[in-house]
Amino acid sequence: MTSFAAAQSDPAAVLQRGPLKADGTPAAFRAHAGVLVQDAGTGETLLALNDQDAFTPASTTKAVTTAAALYTLGGAFTFKTHVLASPVIGGRVERLTLRGSGDPTLRGQGPGNSLEELAQAVAASGIKTVDTLQIDDFAFGQARWGNGWMWDDTESPVGALRLDGDDATYLRLVVGGDEAKEGIQPNPALLTDPASLALSVGQRFAALLKGSGVTVSGIVTRARATTGDRQVARVQSAPLADLVRQTNKPSNNIYAEQLRAALGLGQGGESSDETRVSAVLATFLKTAGVEDDGYRLRDGSGLSRYNLITPRQLNAVMRYAYLNPLGTTLPPPEAFRTKQNVFIESLPVAGTGDATPDAKANGGTLRNRLKETGLDVRAKTGSMTGVSSLSGFLTAKSGRLLVFTIMMDNYPAGVSDLNRWQDELLKSLAVRY
Repeated sequence: MTSFAAAQSDPAAVLQRGPLKADGTPAAFRAHAGVLVQDAGTGETLLALNDQDAFTPASTTKAVTTAAALYTLGGAFTFKTHVLASPVIGGRVERLTLRGSGDPTLRGQGPGNSLEELAQAVAASGIKTVDTLQIDDFAFGQARWGNGWMWDDTESPVGALRLDGDDATYLRLVVGGDEAKEGIQPNPALLTDPASLALSVGQRFAALLKGSGVTVSGIVTRARATTGDRQVARVQSAPLADLVRQTNKPSNNIYAEQLRAALGLGQGGESSDETRVSAVLATFLKTAGVEDDGYRLRDGSGLSRYNLITPRQLNAVMRYAYLNPLGTTLPPPEAFRTKQNVFIESLPVAGTGDATPDAKANGGTLRNRLKETGLDVRAKTGSMTGVSSLSGFLTAKSGRLLVFTIMMDNYPAGVSDLNRWQDELLKSLAVRY
């Protein structure tokens, strides 16, 4: 038998050994595992196991979503939130419309990209009274709840007008005992009533208008903006290149869903819907070398259990991003070495730890893995019950850059076993190549 020490430099032996318990010994259970490792530059296959089997990708789905967004919309793309007004007569307007475009980072209060900033700008424009406050969230036509999401999960609903962070409205169909004591209630209306999310944002905006000296005397309603109304205020998100980083490093589910929905926005102002999004995704994946069969992607975050993709397909997306770095004219190896490949630098970095806020943010979901190994690993994680995936880039001890995808599912024990197995495989790959 191959010794444990020898197996560390033999990737095939690490794969054969299977998942690891916390003490480093093999776990009792097996898992469905698929691996593809290629030379990032040449595409030479160095290791392959079940690489054309379909797996549940979990949050490695976000790598596809964010890459599609970057290469379709461009790194400079921003989400814009507008306030439009009918003619002002003596400080009064018949209607004021808050129109969203799907910004996942719009906040309630604070400077910059917030409803408060919009409310203050409305006041500064001379408006004092609003008869009707309209909320236009029609840019997205998708369901509020992702296809294949767990019904008893707690997530932010998808919408063209929603708030981020502490201001976010969460879709709760199940409330635990502690939450019930705090007064939190289930809100299934977010599934059944398309106006519910928009109106919750509208009420918040009305209160902020009042705080800025603008009175909403009439109703708050969900309605499309009226053609010809003039813009009186606008805020916008950071560029997409920054949003992708904010999505991938901490593995933010709702950011990923909002970016996915934005793929379907029409150049002529057409609303996004699943048909448009799926077509754009298929076009991007075909450009990246993935044909439009053999995969199934039902959401952008990886929460859906319906998603299926192969290690070879996911590796194709990663290698496409390496070979086509955005935001620089540098050749791929130099863009990677100097950390100027926007997509790759959005990925979590292994082993940074939690010592400083910057280290924690840069490491994201990989910050406490492969610590003190000295390995340069930039990769997207993915995990849910029985599933763990990892896809990205490893610089081997020789200096050779490897692009890899490791996918594991159908595992009846904790995913920490799978994570340890993946880490051992990466260490062995670093030595072998």
